[in-house]
Amino acid sequence: MVERNRGIGARPVTRSEQRINTIDAEVAGEAVRLVVGGGPSVPGRTMTAKLHWIQKHGRDLRRLLMLEPRGHAGMHGALLTEPVSPNAHAGVLSMHAAGFPFVSGEGIIGAVMIALEQKLLDGVEDDVIIDTPAGPFRALVRPADTRATNVALTGVPAFVHEAGLPLRIGTRTITVDVAFGGELYAIADSEAIGIPIEMSNAGALVRMGRDIIKAIESTTPIQGTIFTAAPRGGGDLRSATVLDGEVLRRSPGVTGTAALMAVLDAMGLIGEGHQFTHESVIGTTLRGTVMKRQGQIGDRPPTIIPMIEGSASITGFHEFVGD
Repeated sequence: MVERNRGIGARPVTRSEQRINTIDAEVAGEAVRLVVGGGPSVPGRTMTAKLHWIQKHGRDLRRLLMLEPRGHAGMHGALLTEPVSPNAHAGVLSMHAAGFPFVSGEGIIGAVMIALEQKLLDGVEDDVIIDTPAGPFRALVRPADTRATNVALTGVPAFVHEAGLPLRIGTRTITVDVAFGGELYAIADSEAIGIPIEMSNAGALVRMGRDIIKAIESTTPIQGTIFTAAPRGGGDLRSATVLDGEVLRRSPGVTGTAALMAVLDAMGLIGEGHQFTHESVIGTTLRGTVMKRQGQIGDRPPTIIPMIEGSASITGFHEFVGD
């Protein structure tokens, strides 16, 4: 006799099982997964302390949600926490297949959009302050003409850490700029490198990006390598970003866009009020504007405060089971 199907979700949870509820979103081509149930309550009086706690205690959660078979190498995750700043509405901790980065701009955009659409934050409408280990971000949410939602982030200052850095890669010497936009990136011209920005060249881009990261990381801990090229879809610049962990990202990258804007601004290529449109390797875009400039103070390099805007939309509601 065949037992009647009790339906999805009817099976009782055993003691060894862990059930995690998430809401997934797409942000400029990137997959973002926000934990909304079954996740830990992260202690800590600062976001740095919360980051250290999740790095120590959250490895199993990250592997469950970010790695196969439930995730993939390009998956980004976010976890809402209690805020630590007086005016903040929430904190966000980020994760991906390789670990727990200081911040993921796509993670913040996706988390804020989901939290507002699903009423996860009380008394908040369209202007949200988010604490992160990299500092606080202000997220301005505005409806788009489609089912997606536009979110504009303003937060951490961006600056050029080192310009024209020569690197020895194999038998070649190449030049990169190292810039900060929430994370540090090495920025290289793809034409000079000799690898066109195409998905068909993904393997070559990942290998070169990995070699550049290895050549720099002994002295400077960078998040990834950004290869730049001429635009194709009406933007100002096209790029491909290889993250630590050998991931070719699909989005132009929020923190990467901020770092790239710092380099372009230092070169005098971004005018006042100009909206910089950054195109990814798959053609998705983010838009950036320099909101404020600050000149050099002592040993501190000149900085910009960029606003980066992207669209996000919900792609699914999930319950994951792990032992």
